[in-house]
Amino acid sequence: MATDATKYRIDSVSHAAEILCAFLRPPHRFGLTELTDATGLTKNQAFRMLRTLEPAGFVVQDGATKTYRLGSRIVDLAAFAVHGTGLVHAAAPVLDAVAAETGETVNLITRLDDRSAICVDTRDSRQRLRITASVGARFALHAGASPKLLLAFSPRPTIAAYLRDCAPFPAFTAKTITDPAPLLAELDRIGARGYAVSNEEIDKGICSIAAPVRDGAGAVIAGVSVAAPTIRSGPDDRQRNTDAVLAAARRISAQLAGTDPDGGSPPHP
Repeated sequence: MATDATKYRIDSVSHAAEILCAFLRPPHRFGLTELTDATGLTKNQAFRMLRTLEPAGFVVQDGATKTYRLGSRIVDLAAFAVHGTGLVHAAAPVLDAVAAETGETVNLITRLDDRSAICVDTRDSRQRLRITASVGARFALHAGASPKLLLAFSPRPTIAAYLRDCAPFPAFTAKTITDPAPLLAELDRIGARGYAVSNEEIDKGICSIAAPVRDGAGAVIAGVSVAAPTIRSGPDDRQRNTDAVLAAARRISAQLAGTDPDGGSPPHP
């Protein structure tokens, strides 16, 4: 008789999990035969699992050695698990409110590593002409409102390493900052101003404004942004969106810190 542990188990999913967990062992890169030895699966089972996982980005095969390693989609899931779960839960009602208030796309973006950021939640615009975003999308730190914001509020050694190791930065549009000196000046402006603006730095015709979300210790862990087409980004629109993201960032930060948005402790029941 099946136990609770096996009653609802799907063998193919279990096999896929075994394949993925095998890569936790050194050297973290295996051929088909090595994976069958590590998992106990037959070569046919392991091959079918790999061929299923590969298009989804969970594993990658090296064309020269024919060995497999974990793919970037695993990194996305890991980043969300580590950085996003509590953050997304705290931010969800705030993102809903900002999207309703502005009518534009709202994104929540956090650091993936020292060189990139990742979108962990989003709300699509209700406009016919809209900016679309997707959870898991990655961004370099030198372009875009939230990525620049996250870099600007990083420790100075982290900023210095990025400027040294990643320059010249890739240009996505004619307005992307590609050199270290102007990027550092922009980061200083963001730090002094308290929010970041992107004017067609990643895609033509798109502007965004982002404000910093802080954890309970005061460290900036994410950016909440409003993205809109340039045709809906006049001075009044930008001021409204700036006010909205600054208020949203304060509310999310307060949720994470367990305080009210005005900085006080929540009242005891």
